[in-house]
Amino acid sequence: MMKKREMRRLTITGLLSLGGLAAVGFPGSVRADGADLQTVVKNLQSASQRLSGLQATVTHQRVNSQLGVREPWQAGTLRFSLRGNVRRLRIDYTEPQPKTVVVNGNEAILVEPALNQAFVSTANEIAKKTASASLLTVLTDARQLSENFDALLEGDEAIEGQPTTKLSLRPKGKSQYTRLEVWVSHQTWLPIKQVLHTRSDYTTILLTNVRLQAIPESSFKVDYSKYKVVRG
Repeated sequence: MMKKREMRRLTITGLLSLGGLAAVGFPGSVRADGADLQTVVKNLQSASQRLSGLQATVTHQRVNSQLGVREPWQAGTLRFSLRGNVRRLRIDYTEPQPKTVVVNGNEAILVEPALNQAFVSTANEIAKKTASASLLTVLTDARQLSENFDALLEGDEAIEGQPTTKLSLRPKGKSQYTRLEVWVSHQTWLPIKQVLHTRSDYTTILLTNVRLQAIPESSFKVDYSKYKVVRG
C-alpha cells in the first residue's frame, strides 16, 4: 500500500495541474468515435496560453479503494494566478473545517485555526499535509503528463450541467498513477474534473463556478501572526 506521505504528495500534484493539460501534445493518443482529439488539444493549448488567473469553488475527496474508506469531502474557494514563471494558489476551506492554504512559488503556508497553528514551509512539504497543493500541477504542469502518459479521448459528458470531453491518461512507464481521468470544459477548455487513480486509492477533484479573471497579488498574502508558527 502506498505510504500516507506519498498519497498527500499525489493529491497536491493532482490539484495543481488543471490548466497544465492544456499544453499537452499527447503523443500516442487515440481517437474515440465521434470525437476529434486534435481539436480538443488545440483548444486546450489556446486556453492554457490565455490563462493568467481564475477563481472557483473546489471540492475534493480521497477514497481508499481497497478498504472502502472515504475521507471527508473538502470544499472551499480557490484562487489561482500565473505571472511569468511564478504560480500562486490560495484555497480558503470551509468544509469540513476552516483552514487556508497559500502557495506562492515554492513557498507555502497552511493555516489551521482549529489547531491554532500556521505551518510555514515549501510547496513540497505542504503537499505532505494537505491535498490542496495538487491544484498547481493540475493547472500548469503539462510537460510531465505529455511525456509520461498516453491519452484516450473517451467522448463527451455533462458535469454539473456543463458539457465536457473526457480524457483518460495511462502511464507509459513507472508511475505513482495507474490511471488519470480528466474532464475538459467546452466553455473554458480547461479541466474542471479529475480523478487520480493509484493501486490502492483514488482522489476526485472538481472545480465549479469557474471565473477567468485577474487575481491581485495581495490575495495571496495571509496574516498568521496570531497563530503558533511551525516551520519545516
